[in-house]
Amino acid sequence: MKVTVEIYGQGRTLSGRYSRVTEDFPASRGRVVMTDALSIALSGLRAQSTRLATTASNIANASTAGSVPGADPSAPASTVYLPLRVNFTSVQSGGIGAGVAATVTPDPNGYSVIYDPSSPYANSEGNIAAPAVDYAEEFVNLIETRAVWKANLSVIKTQDEMLGDLLDEIA
Repeated sequence: MKVTVEIYGQGRTLSGRYSRVTEDFPASRGRVVMTDALSIALSGLRAQSTRLATTASNIANASTAGSVPGADPSAPASTVYLPLRVNFTSVQSGGIGAGVAATVTPDPNGYSVIYDPSSPYANSEGNIAAPAVDYAEEFVNLIETRAVWKANLSVIKTQDEMLGDLLDEIA
């Protein structure tokens, strides 16, 4: 059976004979595209990079207080840091999972009103807004990010090894 391997992103196509076609080698119409695992893993790495940056921002700005947001739209905008949240969504391509996308949104209720009349941000009642950053949640996010990052790197390494083995068989 003749198998064509297309390596997208590298601008080359390799062809050769593969003599041991088994159920473990899904050659659809003699053609194998070896980028699905790689692109899915890379999308996971990008999503986790976004999550890491968001978590770092939340930790770094946990003490960035500001004025209490008011109901009056003519009042100046509050300077309180609103913690960011990452939402992951599945990316589909032709009805098949093609990766993950991360979107970052500020938490509109991500602050607490605390009493600090000495603050320059204090309103007439002496209240300021302080970010509601939960350090425990942020550190759990860091641990999860590390684990998912390692898993995606393992997928990339495995895909690289499989492609190398396939090219060795073809050559």
